Amino acid sequence: MPRYERTEEQAHLDTAALRLRSLGMSYQAIADQMAVTKATAYNRCQRALAAIPAEAVDEFRRIEGQRLDLLLEVAMEKALAGDKGSLFAIDRVLAIQERRARLMGLDAPIKTEVITLDYIQQEIARLEATLGDIDDDATADTSSGTAEA
Repeated sequence: MPRYERTEEQAHLDTAALRLRSLGMSYQAIADQMAVTKATAYNRCQRALAAIPAEAVDEFRRIEGQRLDLLLEVAMEKALAGDKGSLFAIDRVLAIQERRARLMGLDAPIKTEVITLDYIQQEIARLEATLGDIDDDATADTSSGTAEA
């Protein structure tokens, strides 16, 4: 089976799509601008990302980390000064630290749980059955004379 190879034109289109995505555009907006489907816009961005060498990504993280260090230094100084604007500076420090954690992959993935209406109904039925068993046990104890007055 022949391996897919991108042409130079496709590489430019992929790069253009990724550039639009880096500006904050949605895949649908990219698709509209490039006159393609949303799936094609997504695939172009993914191919462009996959084509970036790991060394380039590591270099970008290093440079971005240095920029964040410089910004953090300024914000930290203002945050610790204790003047009128220190609360805003504290917020900036926290935002920079959050950005660094995301950039470096330090935050653990967020676990989400989706509860459906079916699950809720099953859980209600299970709890009702459990309560029914408890009521049956209490009735049996009372009728056999073991209940205390």
